Amino acid sequence: MLLHALRIIIPALLVCVFINGEMVQSALNAIPAFITDGLTVASGFIVVVGYAMVINMMKARYLMPFFFLGFIIAAFSNYNLIAFGVIGTCIALIYLKLNPEYGNSVPLAVGDDLD
Repeated sequence: MLLHALRIIIPALLVCVFINGEMVQSALNAIPAFITDGLTVASGFIVVVGYAMVINMMKARYLMPFFFLGFIIAAFSNYNLIAFGVIGTCIALIYLKLNPEYGNSVPLAVGDDLD
């Protein structure tokens, strides 16, 4: 473990000592705008492709409409991740309650008499 720690600490320490913020900023400014714009667009797709791959691996094609709905809402709104978590939780509970396969497994509230 000590050798593994030294393998990481020594290069990181050398970078911190010999490279300052101005050097990093000048290196970033040297990158052409079309490359940084392309990387910005590509970074937005990485998350989407990752979620699609997980859904595909789970063989849960019935979740794809929710995936696309979330993508559309994210593209045209300014919600943060907490808002998406709350919206997703609400949609999941509604889906579980309305789906005949799971209809009685998720109570809407404690002491719910509606069933």
